[in-house]
Amino acid sequence: MKKRLFFSAKRQLAMLSLLILVSASVLFSAQFSMQAQAAGAADAYAAIFDAAFYAAKYPDLKAVYGTDETALLTHFLTKGMAEGRQGNADFDVHYYMSAYPDLKAVFGNQLTLYYTHYMSAGKAEGRLGHAAAAAPQPAATVTASNTAVSTGDSYTDQVISLVNQERAKAGLSPLSKDTALSAAAQARSREMVYKQSHTRPDGSSCFTIFAEYGIGYHWAGENVAAGQKNPAEVVNAWMNSPGHRANILNGNFGRIGVGCVQDSNSYYKYYWVQMFTD
Repeated sequence: MKKRLFFSAKRQLAMLSLLILVSASVLFSAQFSMQAQAAGAADAYAAIFDAAFYAAKYPDLKAVYGTDETALLTHFLTKGMAEGRQGNADFDVHYYMSAYPDLKAVFGNQLTLYYTHYMSAGKAEGRLGHAAAAAPQPAATVTASNTAVSTGDSYTDQVISLVNQERAKAGLSPLSKDTALSAAAQARSREMVYKQSHTRPDGSSCFTIFAEYGIGYHWAGENVAAGQKNPAEVVNAWMNSPGHRANILNGNFGRIGVGCVQDSNSYYKYYWVQMFTD
């Protein structure tokens, strides 16, 4: 059974306070361990690293580390990926970055994230890691989910409706759907496919997206979730989590935007984001 996860975040007057809740204590991170101490540690990175290949390809490293697998792997994790070095014959980060524009749009020039994506998702999705392989097939399209919805309603509108029902029960005024917030939330939900966190794939806070969409605010919040298949399920999950419930029932908020994408080739399939401002 797939585990589902959801997070909430709040921001007040530029002071960031994150409240992160994870169902079943599962966290996904786009970071590797920076130390390779255990024997056989290279096995965990077999999709992107082979010590013999690494030493042979980079004489400067072989001159320093010889054939010491632990030392070579440690260099790869702490420096090599950031430098764009090739860790094995199957994965070339520069090819991967140029072959898949959808990833480039999310990761930019953060080279380490491409290694992470290939190892954790890309290889399983059938993405090709190097130019010597057959011509790559088009990457799976990440599109807004619109399956199994009521006629005339989108998933995102249903989420807003359910949120306002919960606010009415608590004696709060309804939130207004905001066009700019909706666009920001949709962009964040696309980022969630690759990194389920309030930290964006480039390492910045989730709230940095507001500047990209011209959104001003004094109060702001974000709820995110992954794995819930429909609006009722995701709103129920949020309402049963204190941090997310607090965002939904925050009397300082007056506007909302909701994003949802479905990626059938990814682990969680559905990715949800709510963004709130005053």
